[in-house]
Amino acid sequence: MNQSISKTLVIQEQAYSIWRYNGIPETGITFFENTNWGSAGMLYERKNAPELIRKLKDPYLYAVHQETRMVGTAVFCHTKPLILGTPVNTFIIRYFAASPEIQGKKVIKHYAGKVMEVVRDAEKEKTIYVGCVEKGNSRSFKVVSSAGYEVLGSLRVQAFSRFFPKPQRNLEQIHTESGRQQILELLKQYYKNHVLVHFDYLFLNDNYFVIRDQNKIVAGCQYHRVHWAIKHMPGVMGIIMKVLPRLPLLSKLFNPKKFEFLAIEGIYFHAGYEKALHQLLEGLLHREKLNSALIWMGESCPYRITLERFGHLGVMQNFVKDAGVFIMTSYRNMSEGDIEQLKSGPLYASAFDYI
Repeated sequence: MNQSISKTLVIQEQAYSIWRYNGIPETGITFFENTNWGSAGMLYERKNAPELIRKLKDPYLYAVHQETRMVGTAVFCHTKPLILGTPVNTFIIRYFAASPEIQGKKVIKHYAGKVMEVVRDAEKEKTIYVGCVEKGNSRSFKVVSSAGYEVLGSLRVQAFSRFFPKPQRNLEQIHTESGRQQILELLKQYYKNHVLVHFDYLFLNDNYFVIRDQNKIVAGCQYHRVHWAIKHMPGVMGIIMKVLPRLPLLSKLFNPKKFEFLAIEGIYFHAGYEKALHQLLEGLLHREKLNSALIWMGESCPYRITLERFGHLGVMQNFVKDAGVFIMTSYRNMSEGDIEQLKSGPLYASAFDYI
């Protein structure tokens, strides 16, 4: 993959330069491996980032270099999500990061604006630029806002956990092309009133599973296995974090030093089959020998509200009930009507975009 990656000089200003990479070079992956994510709130490392980064769809890396060293990054992933069923040219911005020596300085704010000028000028069609900022990360929020982004909405993090997940014999793995097409059609209809709907990371590793009732799919989801190491948490959660490793039962759900979980997306459950979705999630936890799963869902998503009201999500939900991200957007060649349409539906979230 990296043998074919080309790079182009975009801007040169004294000791700093911005390069555009057609893909993610090994130097970029190394930079991400050594980055602490977050800010004044939770700080964490993405331990399996190299594996996940190599699966990004159509990525372009914009990197700030100080002389020859990479000190800042933003990855633009090209896709065409559905806005109330209509595809729109879009770039999802990920891995927005800065090295410790320039964090909090005007350098990163300055070049974030420069990158957005370059990226916008290159687009001739209607285009949406989508970024996310974790709630509580005021530093990144200010930088992203200064680059011309506004808050579109927010996602909530839902957790599902079981201390001793049980096997579920009725799980069915989707691994045929006809099966995948059936799932895609089902999900397109299910999320037809949502915005920013994309299924770019469904079926990775054949990890989409369903449960059927009388041959009808009543629950389904995709999972990605994730490994984070939590370095810092503010307030009371920081105190709890220090105690958790000494509590064997609770540390099964959340071990800060080795927080392994399933990231869930492409959720489907037929009306009245919330329990079937729980059985599916529990079966997947047992399959992967894990105890916790995280799901990113739009604040106003009716399926999120239904699941929260149904309850029985497990103890881990208490740890993440205030967690979430702001979805921030910028536009090129979009009319006011286009933007209003984008704002009219609940947000869809692909978990892969947040891990």
